[in-house]
Amino acid sequence: MIEYVRGKLVALAPGQAVVEVGAVGLALEIPDYTGKLEQLIGAEVSFYTRLVFQEDEMRLFGFSTTEERKLFDLVTGVSGIGPRNGLALLSTFTVPQLCTAILEEDIAALSQAPGIGRKLAQRLVFELKEKLPRLYSPEQLAASGTAGSPAAQRAEIIEALAALGYSRAEAAAAVNRAAAAGEGALASEELLKKALSILAGGPGKSS
Repeated sequence: MIEYVRGKLVALAPGQAVVEVGAVGLALEIPDYTGKLEQLIGAEVSFYTRLVFQEDEMRLFGFSTTEERKLFDLVTGVSGIGPRNGLALLSTFTVPQLCTAILEEDIAALSQAPGIGRKLAQRLVFELKEKLPRLYSPEQLAASGTAGSPAAQRAEIIEALAALGYSRAEAAAAVNRAAAAGEGALASEELLKKALSILAGGPGKSS
């Protein structure tokens, strides 16, 4: 119904963006990559959208690419996976990382996303492994450097943070923000340090 919205980005909150289109402010639910968008407040932005009807409410979701929206549609079509879970997955992984984790049946990595336990991760793999569209070819995944290792790296760091007493949801959000704020791929030690800084209330803090 609404293919995309384009307008001035007027406000951001974790998982939400407000875009002014004409004289109307549209509240969009988005994957939690607000750290990448903060510098765009006041500028014109575009989001590909998906309007979801749930009981007595309408929810408008926004995505930076059509591939991201398509993957959101696929994962929310899995039994037991709702829009909140879909956003959690796309907040924790990039599209190629999530595709790789599903295709390689990486249950440990998938279950690090907030709200996604082992059972839901197994269901994602079971229902999507064979029908997951080739959003990225194996060559593209290899060239992007996302074939397995980044998801495994994040999972390892989240496990380390959980061992320090942080919840998996807190840890996943901090690792995702640290990775998004970095210039290119970060070494595991550097990513861990940045995530700890975020959890401690440093630059890019998750609260």
